Amino acid sequence: MDHSRVSLFWDRPAAVGGFATAVCLHGHTMHSEECLSFLPRYLYRIPGISQIVRRYQRGPRPEVDFSRAYWTPPLTPPAALRIERRQIADLGLRPLVSLTDHDNIDAGLALQGEPISVEWTVPYERTFLHLGIHNLPPGSARSWMSGMAAYTAAPVESRLPELLGELGRIPGVLIVLNHPFWLEEGVEQAGHLRALDRVLRQCNHLFHAFELNGTRRWSENRAVMDLAREWSRPLISGGDRHACEPAACLNLTNAASFAEFAGEVRSGHSVVLFMPHYRQPMGVRIAEAIWDILRPYPEYPGRERWTDRIFYRVEEGVATSLSVLWKHRLPWIVRQVPT
Repeated sequence: MDHSRVSLFWDRPAAVGGFATAVCLHGHTMHSEECLSFLPRYLYRIPGISQIVRRYQRGPRPEVDFSRAYWTPPLTPPAALRIERRQIADLGLRPLVSLTDHDNIDAGLALQGEPISVEWTVPYERTFLHLGIHNLPPGSARSWMSGMAAYTAAPVESRLPELLGELGRIPGVLIVLNHPFWLEEGVEQAGHLRALDRVLRQCNHLFHAFELNGTRRWSENRAVMDLAREWSRPLISGGDRHACEPAACLNLTNAASFAEFAGEVRSGHSVVLFMPHYRQPMGVRIAEAIWDILRPYPEYPGRERWTDRIFYRVEEGVATSLSVLWKHRLPWIVRQVPT
């Protein structure tokens, strides 16, 4: 039975009353790799910039393959944990934070005593699903991550229900279908929706909750609410923070541990709270995130500049930062970006 409740802090600031704990789920750190394959599509839409990019691409150097490029969020795991804990403490609540980098559990392993969690990329038909796998057992977390990585590298769709079932049998583990309607670059919506319907027919009972996402528009979150109602799944929060803005939605609970909270959600109980900054225009929030991603961080040696945090896989497959590739001499097309 689904006993989800969704509150908007700006309408009901008293919604936190009666709760002792707030849970932040789905946040990213420097250990996430964010592919830049989408970038040309946006650059080519900008008058002036599109002509410059095309001219640069037609130059004497080989054309840039943006699918080999990726950026990493600026924050270290301890810094990300502090940002999320501070917001929750300001509500007068005890914080529980589960950081979920893409296909990487290094943040949780480094922060001893915190949940070891991951956002797992799951190829499925002609699309990709993203699953929040929270609170892996410390003693076997690397083994589970290896199994998930093996599936991602060579997906066998008939194996997915078995793997999710094995994960779900671990007490305290929480399996969340993250932003169900989000599309990877190059994925067609019709194909994604067909795959989503198929995976839910196969695996719905293995997902403990569907995510309401703090970086997605309200119309998309409303569609997730309808989906959860259709499939009788609880709703859960997901901040999906990549920069320095704290999670725009949280879960409220009286649980004293993450395992206890996971048990509540697995039994169908979940209270989601959207924070005031979710109301800000999405364009403003994106602009602020871009500034946080590009601005200097002198407190992080070796990752101070944005060129230290963006990487390109050369022919040998080795990921090399732009700082190294450009030998600290920026191409003229990007010289105006702050470093």
